[in-house]
Amino acid sequence: MSAIEIETPVTWESDYAQRVNPELMNRLLHRAVPVLEWTGWKITKVERGYCESVLPLSVPTTNQHGTHQAALISLSADYTGGMALTTLLTGVPLTGIHRGHPNRSASLWLASMDVKYENPSTSHLRGVCRIDAKTAERIKSRYFGGRIVLVTLTVEFFSEDNERVAVAEMKYFAQATSQLLRDREDGQRSSLSKLNLKKSARIIAGLRAQRSRQEGQWICREDGIKIRIDGGHDMFAAGTHGLLQAERLQKVLPQLQSMVAARTINADDVLRSMPEVEQLVMLGAGLDMRPLRLSNHLKGATVFEIDLPEMLTERQHVIQRMDKQIGGTHQTPERYQIAADFLRCDVGSKLRDHFAFSQTAATLVIYEGCSMYFEHEQNVRLLSSVMRSLKNPASRLWLDCVTPAVIHANTGDPNIHAFVDQMEMIGEKFIYGPTDIAGFLVECGVKLDKFVTAGNVLDDDDPTLAEYRFVTACRDSVDLESDPA
Repeated sequence: MSAIEIETPVTWESDYAQRVNPELMNRLLHRAVPVLEWTGWKITKVERGYCESVLPLSVPTTNQHGTHQAALISLSADYTGGMALTTLLTGVPLTGIHRGHPNRSASLWLASMDVKYENPSTSHLRGVCRIDAKTAERIKSRYFGGRIVLVTLTVEFFSEDNERVAVAEMKYFAQATSQLLRDREDGQRSSLSKLNLKKSARIIAGLRAQRSRQEGQWICREDGIKIRIDGGHDMFAAGTHGLLQAERLQKVLPQLQSMVAARTINADDVLRSMPEVEQLVMLGAGLDMRPLRLSNHLKGATVFEIDLPEMLTERQHVIQRMDKQIGGTHQTPERYQIAADFLRCDVGSKLRDHFAFSQTAATLVIYEGCSMYFEHEQNVRLLSSVMRSLKNPASRLWLDCVTPAVIHANTGDPNIHAFVDQMEMIGEKFIYGPTDIAGFLVECGVKLDKFVTAGNVLDDDDPTLAEYRFVTACRDSVDLESDPA
């Protein structure tokens, strides 16, 4: 593995000021791990290879005896030891905590723990983790040498009269996030990459479900149990994990649910406006339940769900479980899955080669939640490959995109800047927004029909929503005639 590089040399003083000082870390950790804020836990002192923390004795943190809950001492040990380890990764942001691109961040988590409770904890509890010089050098050498760090650290807890209350042996795993996300030599995706794929899809499903909770339609199974068949699909797809993550995101990104709601409404409306639709192509299908939600409109149509193979496996697993619960009481369109990596595959060729695909059928292509994460050339290559495979003049492309102002942070609006900052904090950095929508579409082999903003769809004047656009495009009749069969 290659060594980990820091863009510019970082001194301990600047690293302390910008990355690991107690005031900053308490704020970041309380936001990322709400239970820490609930208990009042905080870091009080940080040095290289050293962290000191306090777990207050309070009503929320005590058990029936008025002493600390043992599980909360373990929680304090986890973050105290983890913080001491973090101080040695000079200049490296932590994934999920600091703002930073995954390619330049570290992933750190607890592998195992062994906690011994020695005395009753009847006062505020001071946690201390000190890493000896030899261990510290080994940690730094392994991490910055591009290797995995697996280290056991000791965290001690003392009462206000300096009596030792507990001692914990904490084993931590640390590695550069970019290496954890790297595909294996056999071409298989890493476990973390698979987790992130599924998590993002569940979050979007959870955000969709938030909108539809009050708008559901129901069916009654033979056993008398009522089941949702529209918004309920998104709730099922999100699961507990997706609904929870969506709820957490709402607190830091209040516009995100509105953005997802607006794009769902607009794409659904475009689909409904095509009564002649014979095929639906979903580029980046994720856990989008549109074929099930709009099954009545898609009767007789064929749906092609295109995504990474790992995501398609998860999608099929979710739909199979959903069908089993619903009991097969509703009809769904004919569905086919096509595994493709958008950066490596000729998706248009894969479509054309599929036995069920017809180039002359009236087709709607939905490219949702993807364009802002790919470069201009990557978007053009993908969309031109797909759209030049369609010969019916009634065929349409729907896509969402952000404005270039969002990418370059030059809108002048602090709300938009705050939104972009928070998106980067959760690892969802936008990298592309077309400057000239019409010109971009021409490069993709289509022409602009119309576009609206998320604000237009929701009749909401939030300036952030004005920077999010939904585009409908069609094939040019001249191009149709000139394209080879």
